[in-house]
Amino acid sequence: MLKQRIIFTLLYCDGFFCQSRNFNLQKIGNIDWLLNNYNFDNISTYIDEIIILDISRENKNRNKFLKDVNRLIKKCFIPITLGGGINKFELAQELLSSGADKILLSTSVFENKSLINEISTNYGDQSIIINLDYKKINNNYFLFKNNGFEKIEIDLNIFFKNLVKFKFGELILNSITNDGTGMGLDVGILELIPKNFIKPLIISGGVGNYRHIIEGLNNSKISAVATANLLNFVGDGLKITRDKLIEKKFDFPIWDKNIILGKHKKFY
Repeated sequence: MLKQRIIFTLLYCDGFFCQSRNFNLQKIGNIDWLLNNYNFDNISTYIDEIIILDISRENKNRNKFLKDVNRLIKKCFIPITLGGGINKFELAQELLSSGADKILLSTSVFENKSLINEISTNYGDQSIIINLDYKKINNNYFLFKNNGFEKIEIDLNIFFKNLVKFKFGELILNSITNDGTGMGLDVGILELIPKNFIKPLIISGGVGNYRHIIEGLNNSKISAVATANLLNFVGDGLKITRDKLIEKKFDFPIWDKNIILGKHKKFY
């Protein structure tokens, strides 16, 4: 049975790490700031995966992005997902060949569906996480693409039924409305997920403290909760969160720090 997970998401834009609120970005600091405030050698024993998204909205500097990623997680043993603007196979290949365990696809799910099959054929279904950004408007849910700027006119019931046929590993449902508010998760969209949907579901958007993670993981449809709220988990925040959830008998992997700290990743 798949273990439950805590996932830490980092947003990278034009060389800076950012906070997001309803997809409006605020720069927090560069790689030096992040390394001074977070000990990722240690943090990786309190979370289960890291997602790092290059959400630069102009020209993306992939070389600098990968260089900063390498500095950040070179001693992390946990799975690393990279994403942001992946719209062709060569970009996915670059990130996966550089050391990423998985890549995240978002807008390309709607604009280049064949890309999913091409990546899964070469790297396996497990290498792909599909991310769907959504809003609740007048009690109805809508999907958005292009960093939340473009609403997609689509029947969600039909869309989710067809999504089952795609070759990917996991699905993230990310609330634009709750993003960065710290007010808790919006799990109402899960009612639209068909019963035969067997892919692991990750919920994101609105986590402000460990209670919100408990709320998410108490839902039987959710296997992981992701948070991108940097400032709420400075210091021992992630350790305290994991310890509290383990106390409450959530089924997390238990990491042996004495064994894992010698392992590391290298991004080229």
